[in-house]
Amino acid sequence: MLTVLCLNAGIDRTYDVDGFRAGVHYRPQRTQVHAGGKGINVARIAHRLDVETIVSGFAGGAGGLFIAKNLRSEGVLTDFVDIEEEPRVCINVVNRKGKQQTRVDEPGPLVAPSEVEKLKVKWNELLAKSTCAVLSGSAPRGVPHSIYAELVAMGRRAGVPTMLDTRDELLAEGVKGVPLLIKPNIDELSTLKDSPVQSTQHALALAREVNKTGVSIVIVSMGGHGAVASTRKQGAWYATPPKVEVVSTVGCGDAMVAGFASASLLGRDFDECFRWGCAAGAANAASFGNAACTKEQIIDLIPQVKMNRVDEVSAEPAPTSDGEGATQAQPL
Repeated sequence: MLTVLCLNAGIDRTYDVDGFRAGVHYRPQRTQVHAGGKGINVARIAHRLDVETIVSGFAGGAGGLFIAKNLRSEGVLTDFVDIEEEPRVCINVVNRKGKQQTRVDEPGPLVAPSEVEKLKVKWNELLAKSTCAVLSGSAPRGVPHSIYAELVAMGRRAGVPTMLDTRDELLAEGVKGVPLLIKPNIDELSTLKDSPVQSTQHALALAREVNKTGVSIVIVSMGGHGAVASTRKQGAWYATPPKVEVVSTVGCGDAMVAGFASASLLGRDFDECFRWGCAAGAANAASFGNAACTKEQIIDLIPQVKMNRVDEVSAEPAPTSDGEGATQAQPL
């Protein structure tokens, strides 16, 4: 069982609007409304890859009921903590012609201390049934920055490996719990180490510093420029993603985590897990809507991911991040 934590679950509304610009009235070509949040994206894709998955977090009110119902309709198990306030709504406007996207994310509900304690109790119960756990995304108001460190430590005590994908203070605190894996992008790693990433080799050097704190695997996503992985036992790797027509980069990092976790639970070796993660990220980039890629798309792309040990990679400038999974390349 893969248990996925999505503290800041919400409702995602995605609009397909060619030529979108501010100050103009539009009718979208397509609209999608579904349960959203980084952890929910992970759970949805892992389920499609034939991994039994349950997702938890905070979800209250009518919006919370919609989130749970939407996920269960897809076959994803849910066990949320019911809270007083409604979940956030996140809007993503995709402009295919301009190859741009515009996001507006609400901050999320205010969570009471008693509701945080209920989550910890539920998390402990879920760990007893879990083979692996993924903790992903931001936290709503009222949740302490130490929450991921506490929940990761609970996982270690229960003998359940954890994978963490978050940013800023939540990531800085979360690594203190010593998860098995973290997956920052360029900006997130730069913030974590207080050192702007200048190249792929620099990214690997910073990742190795994180390895020394006990984190076994650090995967740094670089959008269309691929990803690097530094590990304590399997060496360092560089993955070049397959070429796809990019529709939206929102959720690509979540897809990468889902692909990696799924392959791991299916018994694949590390390099294959990394390959699956990169293929899932590329499949997501080629799809309209968060976590909209199919199992077939991911499987088709797996052989197209090029894998190299790090000693085969020359030092070249890394891209700077432009939103999750998106990149703007510096001159190579």
